[in-house]
Amino acid sequence: MGSNQGTIMKSRQENAEMLNKIEAGLKLAIRRLYEQMAANNEMAVICENGEIKHIPARELLKRQDKK
Repeated sequence: MGSNQGTIMKSRQENAEMLNKIEAGLKLAIRRLYEQMAANNEMAVICENGEIKHIPARELLKRQDKK
């Protein structure tokens, strides 16, 4: 493996790791948002299968817990 290939492979691995961290952070942020909304008995607006829906935040938390 040449020097450039090694650098490219390392860069791809670093990018994949960064993407995983970003995804984990977004999931945590969404979870916390739903928890805060559920505590206030609020509805969330989501798009599901191209359809806009108003769903209780508590229901969304239950859905996340099932995953």
